[in-house]
Amino acid sequence: MSRHRLIRYALEALSLARAPRWLPTPSEARGFVVTLHHVAPEAPSAFAPNALLSITPDFLDRFLAHFIARGWRFVSVDELMRSNGEGGADAKRIAVTLDDGYRDNAEHAWPVFRRHDVPFTIYACPGFSERTSELWWEALERIIARTESVSLPGEGPAETLPAKKLVEKTEAFRAWTAWLTSEADEAHQRRVIRALADKYGLDLAELARALVMDWDELRTIAADPLCSIGAHTMTHAALARLDPQSAMAEMRGSADRIEAEIGTRPTTIAFPYGYPAAAGAREAALAAEVGFAASFTTQPGYIPAAATHGLPRVSINGLFQELRYLETLLTPGLWSLRDRLRRAN
Repeated sequence: MSRHRLIRYALEALSLARAPRWLPTPSEARGFVVTLHHVAPEAPSAFAPNALLSITPDFLDRFLAHFIARGWRFVSVDELMRSNGEGGADAKRIAVTLDDGYRDNAEHAWPVFRRHDVPFTIYACPGFSERTSELWWEALERIIARTESVSLPGEGPAETLPAKKLVEKTEAFRAWTAWLTSEADEAHQRRVIRALADKYGLDLAELARALVMDWDELRTIAADPLCSIGAHTMTHAALARLDPQSAMAEMRGSADRIEAEIGTRPTTIAFPYGYPAAAGAREAALAAEVGFAASFTTQPGYIPAAATHGLPRVSINGLFQELRYLETLLTPGLWSLRDRLRRAN
């Protein structure tokens, strides 16, 4: 059984059990940060391995309206982080973040945020906006979608992987993703994705131009008081795979570049990927040393009182666009219970 199917079953069970009604709110909870990537109306194709990164504008609209109607307050990341002490009473607060700076954030998400007067933070990657860094997961999906086999001499998880049938394409994407994020280091990963793009006729710079806002577009959206721009490293690097000096240069360089282009220095950073192998305690400490007021992963949970770095965010997964799932995921007691069970084990 797939991981996503197991998650769906768990969310359904918790929803049917009405977990949000009886799980107690821990006193240290001071709200949630949620993260999005794409917000687009297009229905995914049959082969859409990145579909989990995309929700529809309609679902975003229903999410905001639903939680506002139930007494939740949407605040900026900065406001959420300013309440550094008591939790509990402020637990029904949500800060919305969007990673990578996709153009559909401006085209489809921005009007929804304005309609509900909801603040949001875009974590921008200068390398994407300047078309010098590779959106390798987007590129890999497009390469596999239009070929019947994937190979690169001397590289990758296998000499050749079939990619004719849907199940083969899905497995090829999974295998290449695992290899690029664990077997190949960051520099090797970039060389390989460029070689794959060259072999299969994909223009990586054009892909970035098609998907991600440039500086002019970021300046336009940043002029809205509802919008803040945060840092997301220079090249979307998995910081834990870099030496400390390189990791700090990725973080500081991103803030410097955004400040130069937007006119405001980012106060917070979201670590690319955000899972433990990409960002951990060392990266949290380095972010503080660089001067960020807060840093975020993609590990789920509520924001605990007094904590400032390596903080959790709840990802709104495009495969689970159900309000009842979000009600469960945005229940502080769920994550408190998880932590107690982990300590017990």
